[in-house]
Amino acid sequence: MLRILWLVLITSISLPVLAAANITLTMRAEQEIRTVINDEVLIRYKAIQRVRVGDVVTITINYHNDSDSDAHNVKIDNPIPTGARFVLGSGFGEKAQFLVSYDNGLSFDDDIKIRKDAVTHVRWLVDDIPARTQGEVGFKLYIEDNNAQL
Repeated sequence: MLRILWLVLITSISLPVLAAANITLTMRAEQEIRTVINDEVLIRYKAIQRVRVGDVVTITINYHNDSDSDAHNVKIDNPIPTGARFVLGSGFGEKAQFLVSYDNGLSFDDDIKIRKDAVTHVRWLVDDIPARTQGEVGFKLYIEDNNAQL
């Protein structure tokens, strides 16, 4: 059974950053498509519109500093949606420290990749985002329920 994917950007940025700079966030949800051609694996990403149990979805958040001021000590938080499970070790982001929470965002730790508790939130710490620049962070989700609301 397929379910239409509703994209909801439930990401937050720490308020001190917003006072100093204007940071814009956009999100995309994609499925990794692997194709083997001449013994070489080619990877491409395709925007998804429907999810089903067993799908692995890559969530990518693009951040852009729209202001003329540098942004410092930026925190980007995102909850893990109901019906989906964070794929351990999948957090990424150039020049960003990646952390996970097991307690609804009350505290954050390194993604140690072996803990069995469910991750409830993810966070990226970005030291500096220069004026008029952008970057990307992201993670993967395993869909456990056809009613998952991303």
